[in-house]
Amino acid sequence: MTAVQDFATTAPKGCGKGEGVRILKARYRSAKDFLGAYQGSFPYGGLFFPTREHVTVGELVLAEVRFPELGDRLLVRSFVAWRRSARVREGTPAGVGVEFLASEARKRTFLLGVARGEIPSVTARNHRRIPVSLPVAWQVKDERARLAAVVEDIGPGGAFLRTAENRPVGTSVVVEITPPGGAAPLAVEGRVAWAREDPGNEGFGVEFRCRDTGGLRRLKEMCRRLERLDTQASV
Repeated sequence: MTAVQDFATTAPKGCGKGEGVRILKARYRSAKDFLGAYQGSFPYGGLFFPTREHVTVGELVLAEVRFPELGDRLLVRSFVAWRRSARVREGTPAGVGVEFLASEARKRTFLLGVARGEIPSVTARNHRRIPVSLPVAWQVKDERARLAAVVEDIGPGGAFLRTAENRPVGTSVVVEITPPGGAAPLAVEGRVAWAREDPGNEGFGVEFRCRDTGGLRRLKEMCRRLERLDTQASV
């Protein structure tokens, strides 16, 4: 059986002891190793994590998955479905089965698509993406038409917009983002970095291009706020 290269548990930033959602960090040497750990028997998919640490069955967690072909880590909302002890004679390691939530179906499809070579590898990112479901408005720069989309993950460096209105890679766009409870939208300029054409799962990745330090600071603060809201909603 293939194994996860590294396993660790941490609390998200801003969470004190005993607060927030545990993050399970999985590092795979390759897409093949990821597929070896993938648990297709779960209704919505999941992973096996080899670990001797105490993790409670039923506990909500964020599975932070990374393998070279993925380009960057991806956070997937999950829960611990079962635990098992090591079986030395059989060479079976101790670990937990982590099942993805039903709401994470698109991320599961994306992970499997990249691992199987059905979706092109994604360029590595410098910032962690936060899993969200946030309605936004966007438009091609210098065009008047405003279109609707849903942001499925976001970070200071970019976001993924789920929309059937794809644009060519390199297209300059402006995304208006209003976080929950926010009074006014934050308009962020960027460019289309890659696009996904899967029917019913179309969209494109945006690489943000903040032209001033003030704009970048506001974007980072908004992402921190979304991360806090996401952590509170997952508890």
